[in-house]
Amino acid sequence: MAWDFETDPEYQELLDWADAFVRDEVEPLDLVLGDPYDKADPNFQKLVRPLQQQVKERGLWACHLGPELGGQGYGQVKLALLNEILGRSRFAPSVFGCQAPDSGNAEIIAHFGTEEQKKLYLAPLLDGEISSSYSMTEPHGGADPTLFTTRAEKDGDGWVINGEKWFSSNAKHATFLIVMAVTNPDVSAYEGMSMFIVPAGTPGLTTVRNVGVGGEREGSHGYLRYENVRVP
Repeated sequence: MAWDFETDPEYQELLDWADAFVRDEVEPLDLVLGDPYDKADPNFQKLVRPLQQQVKERGLWACHLGPELGGQGYGQVKLALLNEILGRSRFAPSVFGCQAPDSGNAEIIAHFGTEEQKKLYLAPLLDGEISSSYSMTEPHGGADPTLFTTRAEKDGDGWVINGEKWFSSNAKHATFLIVMAVTNPDVSAYEGMSMFIVPAGTPGLTTVRNVGVGGEREGSHGYLRYENVRVP
């Protein structure tokens, strides 16, 4: 039995628009701009912002999010059909408000963040004003949390984080990082892990080096060291 990926005519019209829009307006950005996550680049502001507005007017902004967060809440098939088009360009996810890891970080803060965290980080992240990083993978353990050694220990009214993280994508452009750390080593990784928001520039957070992958023109995947990094 063959899979059927046809969609309703109304959504197909949006896909056809996105196809032409990405080809004519977005793909050329790959040739003239640098890093899609460098929101401070004046050329990003000049060239990308107007395109993002067009996407919002078409109702295709951050479609993976629910309406309460400004998206459409599309299911996997509709998202797959759209992402098939967006995957052609480095800048397309940023133009459509669905770039990783910002997309996942936004959902984490939306579901589990405090009101203060949502105000400081979620709103500008959803608006595409800032970039973020998800700092999880470790040099010796890859992406297997059962092997992680980065620790966060309670100290007074805060937490102190120590350890190293590998391939923390976009860390050099991030306003904040979401860091996964061991908070209770005496139980399984599924019960003894926590995630912390670490603002960029927090004392003790240093970049050992940035690494490029897949033919990237500049490295943007951070090898990070956390040395007595204190967070609330």
